[in-house]
Amino acid sequence: MTLFIDMMVGIGAILAAAYCMVLSRRLRALTRLDGDVGRAIAVLSAQVDELSRILRTAEQSSGQAGQALQHQIAQAEGAARKLELLMAAGQSAPQQRPVSAVAPPAEPAMGERADGFAPFSRAETRLGTETRYRVLRQRDLGGALR
Repeated sequence: MTLFIDMMVGIGAILAAAYCMVLSRRLRALTRLDGDVGRAIAVLSAQVDELSRILRTAEQSSGQAGQALQHQIAQAEGAARKLELLMAAGQSAPQQRPVSAVAPPAEPAMGERADGFAPFSRAETRLGTETRYRVLRQRDLGGALR
């Protein structure tokens, strides 16, 4: 029985040695760069380095673009403030009609134009004692009010 157990231990040791040899060959093939898997690992490593470099460049350019955009926004806000001030100043100043060298054409009577459109119509007030004018607007075919 001891002989049988010794033979089984020997056969197990031989099988373990053969298995270790197969594993070492596979590991050597995996680590070689001229093999398919090793070549793929080297290519992937190079691509990771290139992508990291591109990412750093993109972050720098986006930071510069953000700063330029902030500068343009600040300029636009300043221009908007100036325009608001100009508009407020224009609205608070009394309205003056520009003087033209040519005399204006004679206007038809109030309530009618030359083309027959009456922009004003008489309307009764609530009290019924006064008359007031109601403005009627009509759109041209182009969409502008006349």
